[in-house]
Amino acid sequence: MIAARVIALRSDVRSSHCRGGFSLLELIIMVAIISVLASVAVSLLSDDSDSARVAKLQSDVATLNQMVAFYVADGGSLAGISAPQTVLDKMKRSRPQSEWQQHVGIVSGRLLDVRLSAEVTTLPDRSNNPRAFWDRTKQRFVIKKAAGSAVSDFYLDESLASADYGTEKRAKSIVSFNASNKGWVWGTSVSSPTATYLDPQPFKAPTPGSAFDPSETADPSSNPPTNPGGGSGGGDGGSGGGDPSQPTRAVLPIPVISPGGGTFAFTGFPTIVSISSGAPPDVSTLMYSINGGGWQEYTASILLFPAMTLQARNETSRPAEYVTGPTNTQTYYRLTSGFSGAGEGSWGNALGGTNLVTTIQNSGTTSTFKSGNTKFDLGNGEYLDAGVENSMSFTPASFEKITPNVWFDFGAMQILNGTTFYDSEATGVTLSVSMNLTQPALSFITYVNLGFISTTNTSDRLASADIVQLLNPTTDFTVTIDGVQYRLELEWVSKDPASSVVQGNNLLVYEAATAAVQLRGRFTSNH
Repeated sequence: MIAARVIALRSDVRSSHCRGGFSLLELIIMVAIISVLASVAVSLLSDDSDSARVAKLQSDVATLNQMVAFYVADGGSLAGISAPQTVLDKMKRSRPQSEWQQHVGIVSGRLLDVRLSAEVTTLPDRSNNPRAFWDRTKQRFVIKKAAGSAVSDFYLDESLASADYGTEKRAKSIVSFNASNKGWVWGTSVSSPTATYLDPQPFKAPTPGSAFDPSETADPSSNPPTNPGGGSGGGDGGSGGGDPSQPTRAVLPIPVISPGGGTFAFTGFPTIVSISSGAPPDVSTLMYSINGGGWQEYTASILLFPAMTLQARNETSRPAEYVTGPTNTQTYYRLTSGFSGAGEGSWGNALGGTNLVTTIQNSGTTSTFKSGNTKFDLGNGEYLDAGVENSMSFTPASFEKITPNVWFDFGAMQILNGTTFYDSEATGVTLSVSMNLTQPALSFITYVNLGFISTTNTSDRLASADIVQLLNPTTDFTVTIDGVQYRLELEWVSKDPASSVVQGNNLLVYEAATAAVQLRGRFTSNH
């Protein structure tokens, strides 16, 4: 109808003006018509695209829910999982090979392509298209329009083509293996629930433990005869029957490794180790592996070296009667013969109040740190000078052949609890100790962080004692020797109980006293 009116209008204009071309009015009308048609076309194309995406998502969800049902019925567990990608990755795993003999069904291997990935969004798109939500209560994917984290698309990520998601132990499936009689015993019949293509329900299998009787014998008719060639004829041929039951295979014993693994002193570290099989003769081969390497037959004692891991097992040579036994694993660590060396201390990074006053002397064997203003303003230009600020000095000690995990003298300290005014004393300082070890040959710097707490003076001498805190008794220094890691630890030792007392990592120095203190250390091992 609109097109007819446009043609009529064009004829009227040409007859009245007797010239070709379109008028301005015609162009406006044509542009409007084209805009309307374009909008309709775009809308139709957009709807088709959205419909295709939704249809693909529905198909993917239907297939995935079927895989979930298979996985759960076969003993897999998705309990507690809320992330869709984690659900997919769980179903990319397979049963360990050790379970294959006693398992039947499609779920021995992985159910999903390792490339399968989920495109997760937190909000719907502009068209509010439905997305796939993982319902961890019902254990299945559901499609709906809602906010929250959900899958807008499932796709194949080629970068995952060579990914290995490993294996997993699973619960028993509804089909169980009767190990005593080497036969499959099926559980009670399980009817599939009413299923819909877009929303299949997982099977609710009965408890595997009640599905079969472990003492039940297999049906003799299901086993092939022992001598299928024998007939019922006379002579010594017999009837060709035989006992259908088969004996359970025995598991070979775990070998004994002597001496066993552990952490040994340097001089007590064993030189060789021997392995005894313990298996019946002629039924297995005694094998060993060093540090995860290839397995080889054991023939003689093995030379030991520090940080060595030795494994041994009996491998069956008669698989019809015996199963390869469990693996015995032992690791051998040797402590170092001892630490030798010396250090040199220096003070720095002092912290304190707004009127902090410090004096540092780091030259020579002994380094000294002082803090605080000893002068009290009496007014009119007169001052009372207490004359003694807070101070502490450190003199490092040399050490030789220090056994791991044994305390030794790290250095001596003199700490004076002085009298200061106007918030001028330090509240913390770092003692840096440059260590030069000759055994092992190593140079390093360890940092000792100290904190100071000034207390109010009262008649209680202990309560009035100022506190020096050892903030990092476990220092940042570590070294690894022969597979054993050592870390330097420090602690206070009061050399004069009349001037100081130790409470854990706190050193309490009595008011106006000079405390003689030992800072001792030890190299602790992680084995």
